[in-house]
Amino acid sequence: MLVIADPASQSPESMLSNKDSIRLRKAITYANGYRELAMFKDAHQELDSLPKHLREEEDTRKMRLTLCMEAEDWKRALPFAEALAKDNLEESGYIVNLAYVVRRASSMDKAKNILIEASDRFPNEAIIHYNLGCYECQENNLNAAKTRIAKAISLDPSYLDLAKKDEDLVSLKKWIQSLEMG
Repeated sequence: MLVIADPASQSPESMLSNKDSIRLRKAITYANGYRELAMFKDAHQELDSLPKHLREEEDTRKMRLTLCMEAEDWKRALPFAEALAKDNLEESGYIVNLAYVVRRASSMDKAKNILIEASDRFPNEAIIHYNLGCYECQENNLNAAKTRIAKAISLDPSYLDLAKKDEDLVSLKKWIQSLEMG
């Protein structure tokens, strides 16, 4: 499952001058416009035009990650995902993004290990259990997959609808349908 930072809900810049804050907002807004048009190269160029200290701001890195993920440029996304997860240890969404990128840029095993550790730190985050269930299903560990998917659904019932459509869970289709009836 892809989780992308919402560019419209960027955090306020910390310790930036008014001029820098306006410049950063403008560049992110323009980059987001290019993103919406799938003009990823132009979006990156917009962010590249920022001075170095603004290119290193969290909001800029979030936009870069969003661009790379939507363009499915996993190798390029990896350093942004790693940095955001490292700098925001209490934000489970960044860890989910990191695992998603690692799965595509490197391996499912590495992604799975990231989420196993995250499930210990965030035991009530449905998306972590859901993604682990998808990974288990892809590895044909169906009992472990069922346990993880059931946990995700118990934490957030909307994951049942997602599970019904998820290609990673095709092997569990009958079981998932039985959950809806039960």
